[in-house]
Amino acid sequence: MTLRRANRFLELLCEHLAKVIAVPAVVLFAVVVVMNGWEAAARYFFAASSIYTVEVSLVVASLVYFVGYARLLHDDEDVRMGYFVERLPPSIQRAIDVLNEGGALAFFGALCYGSWRYFTLTSGIPHVLFPFHQGYVSLPVLLGAGVCLLMSLSRLLRAIANLRQGG
Repeated sequence: MTLRRANRFLELLCEHLAKVIAVPAVVLFAVVVVMNGWEAAARYFFAASSIYTVEVSLVVASLVYFVGYARLLHDDEDVRMGYFVERLPPSIQRAIDVLNEGGALAFFGALCYGSWRYFTLTSGIPHVLFPFHQGYVSLPVLLGAGVCLLMSLSRLLRAIANLRQGG
């Protein structure tokens, strides 16, 4: 398989993945909002807090954050310093795009590695609240970072192709 075909396959995969993750990200975000609202109301009205609600909310929120960010990466809606970059010559803009995408790929690669290491390190330790091992709380981060890594790889290959083609 040529590099161009592999890149096209990766772009199609990311396109389908972005469509699939849009609805669950919104639904999970609504769950996080409801859980945090419930927790705030319980603290205010009943002076009671549920560590279970807080723990589950944090895990779901981490999944929402990374999966939502993967969608932003795909839709090219992530934060950029466009004001400054747009004033540079196009060839430098393309080189900066390659550097940015390479940095994003390195970040999400390190995050995947770190969350995998945390999972393997703590997978034998029982969770203090739930009937599973502590390492499982890192799986949403690993999943989300893996999707972001895939999106970043697709964007890096596209930026390299733009740099090579000059447009």
